[in-house]
Amino acid sequence: MKRISIAACLGAVLLVSGCESSGNTSIRHETSETIDQKIHDNQTTKEQVRAMFGDPLNTSFTDSGHEIWKYDFTTSHANGTNFIPYYGAFSSGSHGQMKSLTIIYNNDVVWHHTLSSSAVKTHQGL
Repeated sequence: MKRISIAACLGAVLLVSGCESSGNTSIRHETSETIDQKIHDNQTTKEQVRAMFGDPLNTSFTDSGHEIWKYDFTTSHANGTNFIPYYGAFSSGSHGQMKSLTIIYNNDVVWHHTLSSSAVKTHQGL
């Protein structure tokens, strides 16, 4: 019984240690459909977007002077091979998902918006 408890605790530690996230957590559970319900082109204002998602991670401007706000959120999980003795020391990586919400403003009103989501992978070593 004691061995099972120890094995379960070690397994839980490995599972938790292999997860990582970064970016703006306000878009963590968003989809294109939920974003389209919240943001309406030519209607939603900057202040309404800021109230929903907070300050953007990045701001920039188009050549024509439209302001762009960008929100990113990434989750990643360590590959199982990272935990193999010796092998993990020479080859490691992770896999996950990245979401990016981009909003372009015309003055203080949303002109266009999009949410993209894509798989991401990293690899280090041989």
